Amino acid sequence: MIRIAVCDDVAEICSELENVILDFQEQAGQKLTVDVFYSGEELVNYIKNGNSFDLIFLDIEIGKINGVEVGHFIRDELKDYITKIVYISSKSVYDRQLFDVQPLHFLPKPLDRKKVINDIKLAIRLLEKENKTFSFKTGTQLYRLPIKEIIYFESAGRQIKLISSNEMFYFYGTIDSVKEQLSKSRFIMPHCSYIVNYDNIVSIKKDEIKMCNGDIIPISRLKAKEVMDLQFRYAPEDFGFHV
Repeated sequence: MIRIAVCDDVAEICSELENVILDFQEQAGQKLTVDVFYSGEELVNYIKNGNSFDLIFLDIEIGKINGVEVGHFIRDELKDYITKIVYISSKSVYDRQLFDVQPLHFLPKPLDRKKVINDIKLAIRLLEKENKTFSFKTGTQLYRLPIKEIIYFESAGRQIKLISSNEMFYFYGTIDSVKEQLSKSRFIMPHCSYIVNYDNIVSIKKDEIKMCNGDIIPISRLKAKEVMDLQFRYAPEDFGFHV
Protein backbone atom coordinates (compact mmCIF):
# COMPACT_ATOMS: atom_id res chain seq x y z
CA MET A 1 0.00 0.00 0.00
CA ILE A 2 1.27 3.46 -0.94
CA ARG A 3 0.33 6.30 1.38
CA ILE A 4 -0.02 9.70 -0.31
CA ALA A 5 -0.55 13.13 1.24
CA VAL A 6 -1.89 16.19 -0.56
CA CYS A 7 -1.18 19.54 1.10
CA ASP A 8 -2.47 22.80 -0.39
CA ASP A 9 -4.48 25.69 1.05
CA VAL A 10 -6.67 25.77 -2.06
CA ALA A 11 -9.49 23.22 -1.70
CA GLU A 12 -9.96 22.93 -5.47
CA ILE A 13 -6.32 21.88 -5.95
CA CYS A 14 -6.61 19.27 -3.20
CA SER A 15 -9.80 17.91 -4.71
CA GLU A 16 -8.25 17.78 -8.18
CA LEU A 17 -5.17 15.89 -6.97
CA GLU A 18 -7.24 13.51 -4.87
CA ASN A 19 -9.45 12.66 -7.86
CA VAL A 20 -6.44 12.03 -10.11
CA ILE A 21 -4.88 9.74 -7.49
CA LEU A 22 -8.10 7.78 -6.92
CA ASP A 23 -8.70 7.43 -10.66
CA PHE A 24 -5.15 6.10 -11.07
CA GLN A 25 -5.76 3.62 -8.26
CA GLU A 26 -8.87 2.27 -9.97
CA GLN A 27 -7.31 2.05 -13.43
CA ALA A 28 -3.98 0.58 -12.32
CA GLY A 29 -5.34 -1.73 -9.61
CA GLN A 30 -2.89 -0.06 -7.24
CA LYS A 31 -3.67 0.07 -3.52
CA LEU A 32 -3.35 3.71 -2.41
CA THR A 33 -4.53 5.86 0.46
CA VAL A 34 -4.90 9.64 0.25
CA ASP A 35 -4.93 12.13 3.13
CA VAL A 36 -5.64 15.79 2.46
CA PHE A 37 -4.23 18.71 4.45
CA TYR A 38 -4.95 22.41 4.00
CA SER A 39 -1.95 23.80 5.88
CA GLY A 40 1.67 22.94 6.57
CA GLU A 41 0.96 22.98 10.30
CA GLU A 42 -1.74 20.36 9.93
CA LEU A 43 0.55 18.06 7.95
CA VAL A 44 3.51 18.49 10.32
CA ASN A 45 1.35 17.79 13.39
CA TYR A 46 -0.06 14.68 11.75
CA ILE A 47 3.45 13.39 11.03
CA LYS A 48 4.60 14.26 14.56
CA ASN A 49 1.85 11.97 15.87
CA GLY A 50 3.64 8.99 14.34
CA ASN A 51 2.13 8.95 10.86
CA SER A 52 4.18 8.76 7.67
CA PHE A 53 3.76 8.95 3.91
CA ASP A 54 5.44 7.47 0.88
CA LEU A 55 4.65 10.44 -1.37
CA ILE A 56 3.61 14.02 -0.61
CA PHE A 57 2.22 16.55 -3.10
CA LEU A 58 3.15 19.78 -1.33
CA ASP A 59 2.30 23.38 -2.17
CA ILE A 60 5.23 25.76 -1.76
CA GLU A 61 3.30 28.90 -0.78
CA ILE A 62 1.10 27.63 2.03
CA GLY A 63 0.25 29.36 5.34
CA LYS A 64 2.51 29.97 8.32
CA ILE A 65 4.60 26.87 7.74
CA ASN A 66 5.32 26.85 4.02
CA GLY A 67 6.26 23.91 1.83
CA VAL A 68 9.97 24.58 2.17
CA GLU A 69 9.75 24.42 5.97
CA VAL A 70 7.68 21.24 5.84
CA GLY A 71 10.31 19.71 3.55
CA HIS A 72 13.14 20.65 5.90
CA PHE A 73 11.17 19.23 8.85
CA ILE A 74 10.91 15.89 7.05
CA ARG A 75 14.54 15.81 5.87
CA ASP A 76 16.43 17.59 8.66
CA GLU A 77 14.45 16.88 11.83
CA LEU A 78 13.05 13.44 11.03
CA LYS A 79 16.09 12.41 8.97
CA ASP A 80 13.62 10.96 6.48
CA TYR A 81 15.19 10.81 3.03
CA ILE A 82 12.83 8.12 1.74
CA THR A 83 9.51 9.98 1.53
CA LYS A 84 9.09 11.42 -1.95
CA ILE A 85 8.10 15.09 -2.14
CA VAL A 86 6.56 16.67 -5.24
CA TYR A 87 6.30 20.45 -4.93
CA ILE A 88 3.44 22.24 -6.64
CA SER A 89 3.44 25.98 -7.30
CA SER A 90 2.15 28.74 -9.53
CA LYS A 91 5.72 30.03 -9.78
CA SER A 92 8.10 28.93 -12.50
CA VAL A 93 11.31 29.87 -10.64
CA TYR A 94 12.31 28.04 -7.48
CA ASP A 95 14.58 29.09 -4.65
CA ARG A 96 17.81 27.17 -4.10
CA GLN A 97 16.65 26.03 -0.66
CA LEU A 98 13.99 23.88 -2.32
CA PHE A 99 16.68 21.74 -3.92
CA ASP A 100 18.20 21.08 -0.49
CA VAL A 101 15.00 19.18 0.34
CA GLN A 102 15.74 16.80 -2.57
CA PRO A 103 12.27 16.90 -4.15
CA LEU A 104 11.19 14.27 -6.62
CA HIS A 105 9.73 16.85 -8.98
CA PHE A 106 8.14 20.29 -9.37
CA LEU A 107 4.66 20.63 -10.88
CA PRO A 108 3.40 24.02 -12.06
CA LYS A 109 -0.18 25.15 -11.66
CA PRO A 110 -2.54 24.58 -13.36
CA LEU A 111 -1.75 20.91 -12.87
CA ASP A 112 -1.19 18.52 -15.74
CA ARG A 113 -3.01 15.25 -14.97
CA LYS A 114 -0.54 13.16 -16.96
CA LYS A 115 2.44 14.63 -15.08
CA VAL A 116 0.79 13.91 -11.73
CA ILE A 117 0.29 10.27 -12.72
CA ASN A 118 3.86 10.03 -13.99
CA ASP A 119 5.12 11.25 -10.61
CA ILE A 120 3.03 8.64 -8.79
CA LYS A 121 4.45 5.91 -11.03
CA LEU A 122 7.99 7.21 -10.55
CA ALA A 123 7.60 7.29 -6.76
CA ILE A 124 6.34 3.70 -6.77
CA ARG A 125 9.29 2.54 -8.87
CA LEU A 126 11.78 4.29 -6.60
CA LEU A 127 10.17 2.91 -3.45
CA GLU A 128 10.43 -0.58 -4.87
CA LYS A 129 14.06 -0.03 -5.79
CA GLU A 130 14.83 1.25 -2.31
CA ASN A 131 13.26 -1.92 -0.96
CA LYS A 132 10.93 -0.04 1.32
CA THR A 133 7.90 -2.06 0.32
CA PHE A 134 6.98 -5.68 -0.35
CA SER A 135 4.66 -6.29 -3.30
CA PHE A 136 2.11 -9.08 -3.55
CA LYS A 137 -1.24 -9.73 -5.17
CA THR A 138 -4.46 -11.14 -3.72
CA GLY A 139 -7.00 -11.78 -6.45
CA THR A 140 -6.89 -8.73 -8.70
CA GLN A 141 -5.69 -6.40 -5.94
CA LEU A 142 -2.03 -5.38 -5.82
CA TYR A 143 -0.60 -4.48 -2.41
CA ARG A 144 2.64 -2.74 -1.49
CA LEU A 145 3.27 -3.17 2.23
CA PRO A 146 5.97 -1.20 4.07
CA ILE A 147 8.80 -3.56 5.04
CA LYS A 148 8.78 -2.22 8.60
CA GLU A 149 5.17 -3.40 9.08
CA ILE A 150 5.94 -7.02 8.16
CA ILE A 151 6.51 -9.35 11.12
CA TYR A 152 6.97 -12.66 9.32
CA PHE A 153 5.93 -14.92 6.42
CA GLU A 154 4.79 -18.52 6.73
CA SER A 155 4.40 -21.08 3.95
CA ALA A 156 0.87 -22.50 3.96
CA GLY A 157 0.62 -25.05 1.17
CA ARG A 158 0.43 -23.21 -2.15
CA GLN A 159 -0.11 -19.93 -0.33
CA ILE A 160 2.01 -17.61 1.78
CA LYS A 161 0.65 -16.18 5.01
CA LEU A 162 1.94 -12.67 5.74
CA ILE A 163 1.63 -11.42 9.30
CA SER A 164 1.93 -7.64 9.58
CA SER A 165 1.60 -5.25 12.50
CA ASN A 166 -1.97 -4.45 11.40
CA GLU A 167 -3.45 -7.47 9.65
CA MET A 168 -2.94 -10.87 8.02
CA PHE A 169 -2.78 -11.57 4.29
CA TYR A 170 -2.75 -14.71 2.14
CA PHE A 171 -1.36 -14.77 -1.38
CA TYR A 172 -0.19 -17.43 -3.82
CA GLY A 173 3.55 -17.91 -4.07
CA THR A 174 6.56 -19.78 -2.75
CA ILE A 175 8.72 -19.06 0.23
CA ASP A 176 11.75 -18.95 -2.11
CA SER A 177 10.17 -16.21 -4.28
CA VAL A 178 9.46 -14.19 -1.12
CA LYS A 179 13.05 -14.64 0.03
CA GLU A 180 14.33 -13.43 -3.33
CA GLN A 181 12.25 -10.22 -3.18
CA LEU A 182 13.58 -9.56 0.33
CA SER A 183 17.22 -10.31 -0.49
CA LYS A 184 18.36 -6.75 0.29
CA SER A 185 16.34 -6.40 3.51
CA ARG A 186 16.97 -7.55 7.08
CA PHE A 187 15.10 -10.86 7.04
CA ILE A 188 16.07 -14.26 8.45
CA MET A 189 14.89 -17.70 7.33
CA PRO A 190 15.07 -19.79 10.54
CA HIS A 191 13.04 -22.65 9.08
CA CYS A 192 12.14 -23.79 5.55
CA SER A 193 8.57 -22.58 6.15
CA TYR A 194 9.27 -19.18 7.73
CA ILE A 195 10.91 -15.84 6.91
CA VAL A 196 11.02 -13.31 9.74
CA ASN A 197 11.77 -9.59 9.89
CA TYR A 198 14.87 -9.19 12.04
CA ASP A 199 13.77 -5.71 13.15
CA ASN A 200 10.57 -7.16 14.63
CA ILE A 201 12.30 -9.88 16.68
CA VAL A 202 12.07 -9.65 20.48
CA SER A 203 14.46 -12.47 21.33
CA ILE A 204 16.39 -15.36 19.76
CA LYS A 205 17.00 -18.61 21.62
CA LYS A 206 18.72 -21.79 20.52
CA ASP A 207 15.65 -23.29 18.87
CA GLU A 208 13.08 -20.49 18.63
CA ILE A 209 12.51 -16.82 17.85
CA LYS A 210 9.98 -14.65 19.63
CA MET A 211 8.40 -11.95 17.47
CA CYS A 212 7.04 -8.56 18.56
CA ASN A 213 3.43 -9.81 18.37
CA GLY A 214 4.23 -12.71 20.72
CA ASP A 215 4.34 -15.43 18.04
CA ILE A 216 7.05 -18.08 18.40
CA ILE A 217 8.92 -19.15 15.26
CA PRO A 218 10.96 -22.41 15.29
CA ILE A 219 14.64 -22.54 14.34
CA SER A 220 15.49 -25.78 12.56
CA ARG A 221 18.80 -27.53 13.17
CA LEU A 222 19.79 -26.95 9.55
CA LYS A 223 19.17 -23.20 9.83
CA ALA A 224 20.73 -22.58 13.27
CA LYS A 225 24.17 -21.52 11.95
CA GLU A 226 22.63 -19.31 9.26
CA VAL A 227 20.52 -17.56 11.90
CA MET A 228 23.58 -16.94 14.08
CA ASP A 229 25.61 -15.66 11.13
CA LEU A 230 22.88 -13.21 10.13
CA GLN A 231 22.39 -12.11 13.73
CA PHE A 232 26.11 -11.35 13.91
CA ARG A 233 25.90 -9.37 10.66
CA TYR A 234 22.84 -7.35 11.71
CA ALA A 235 23.77 -6.75 15.37
CA PRO A 236 27.47 -7.48 16.06
CA GLU A 237 27.22 -5.62 19.36
CA ASP A 238 25.14 -8.53 20.70
CA PHE A 239 28.31 -10.63 20.39
CA GLY A 240 30.61 -8.04 21.93
CA PHE A 241 31.98 -6.77 18.62
CA HIS A 242 31.69 -3.35 17.01
CA VAL A 243 32.13 -2.74 13.28
